[in-house]
Amino acid sequence: MNLSDHIHTKPSDDRSEAVHQLLRIAHDGAYRSLIDRSSKPKVVALVSTVTRWRRYLTFLLHNFLDSPSTKLPPELEQLLLIGIAELVLLNGTPYAVVNEIVNTARVMRLNTGLTNAVLRSVVRAQNRLPEPQTGNQVRDMAIQWSHPTWLTRRYVHRFGINDAVQLMKHNNEPPHYSIRVNQMKTTTAQLVEELRKHGISTTQSDLLEHYIRINSIGSLIREGYFEQGLCSVHDESAGLAVAMLDPQPDEIILDACAAPGGKALAIACQMQGSGQLHAWDRHPKRLQKLEEQAHLHGLESIRTDVVNLLEGPELKADRVMIDVPCTGTGVLNKRPDLRWNRSETDLVDLLHVQKCLLDASVDHVRPGGFLVYSTCSIEPEENEGQVDSFLDRHPEFVLQHADNFLPQEVVTSTGCMSTLPHRHEMDGAFAARLQKHA
Repeated sequence: MNLSDHIHTKPSDDRSEAVHQLLRIAHDGAYRSLIDRSSKPKVVALVSTVTRWRRYLTFLLHNFLDSPSTKLPPELEQLLLIGIAELVLLNGTPYAVVNEIVNTARVMRLNTGLTNAVLRSVVRAQNRLPEPQTGNQVRDMAIQWSHPTWLTRRYVHRFGINDAVQLMKHNNEPPHYSIRVNQMKTTTAQLVEELRKHGISTTQSDLLEHYIRINSIGSLIREGYFEQGLCSVHDESAGLAVAMLDPQPDEIILDACAAPGGKALAIACQMQGSGQLHAWDRHPKRLQKLEEQAHLHGLESIRTDVVNLLEGPELKADRVMIDVPCTGTGVLNKRPDLRWNRSETDLVDLLHVQKCLLDASVDHVRPGGFLVYSTCSIEPEENEGQVDSFLDRHPEFVLQHADNFLPQEVVTSTGCMSTLPHRHEMDGAFAARLQKHA
């Protein structure tokens, strides 16, 4: 059976389904859609753990093969990574894990002898697992904490070894989520009380009035809170960027790269459903989802248009939000697959895209109006560096200090908004507020 045959084979249990999904992720990069569609917590846990820890688990696997260079069939490799993850990271009962993984291998017609031998070797070595010894400290850290070497090198250079390790640890933890309460339909107090009645615990955000933290969104999906438009998943870091925009009722506002739409919904809600919010994006299917969400939330002021900002129609707005495509290094905790799908070359390419989008947004800001540039990246070149370069090219804009809009703990010395996952317990993000001369 080749890879494409297996991808279309119906899984028989949680572990074989996890193998099936891991192969599809490797084949077509579909991590987010696969995880979102899965209704089985066990499968989600296995897939997300193996995706996060892939490099470290692969290192362990090859240490327990008779020949480290052995080329395994893709299905067997993924199943063994799942087994090692259950033993080493998920605290599975050794006997049960080995027995069940071997049974899954038998059902999938894989090499049960090799499966049994590798997993039993892992069990025997659990108190003295091998550690990377490549002779390069950064590469060893990258293997141990399962990150690309190029990204680890950047972290160490910027933060130092200890802080870099804390950041990578955070990226490997199961995520928690923030929920934005839809003030058009309910209040934060009412929603928190409703969730409490269903046994769903929440924590009020320290930084934003209408945001609450929750450990899992599955219960909210099952209870229909999203379908009723009472709330939406929206990280606090994204909410802080909207606070930087400071949208007001009856204004004309442009969200120039709007999909998937979390910021657009938050902006329209803050505008109390009045005025005009133009939501542009070049991806029709993603905009369609925004339209559906806007209807659920009772936000009919959102006007979606399939527009590439680089070729956008004439429109002058009081405020423009431009949330640009970026490396996404601030969201590796929620999107662990991104670390394996990004390279330093991507960073260079994205810097050019961001520059072009920023320049294209200039003509859409009315004199005296505001432009908020935001990313979900923690890379300085995409953030402060991009803003500094923009201000050099466009002296008609001036940077407005963020401390007029945000808590001091997320404001940089230069007046921008910046969050780091391991320091602020939310996604890493950046935003800058720029005003155009009247």
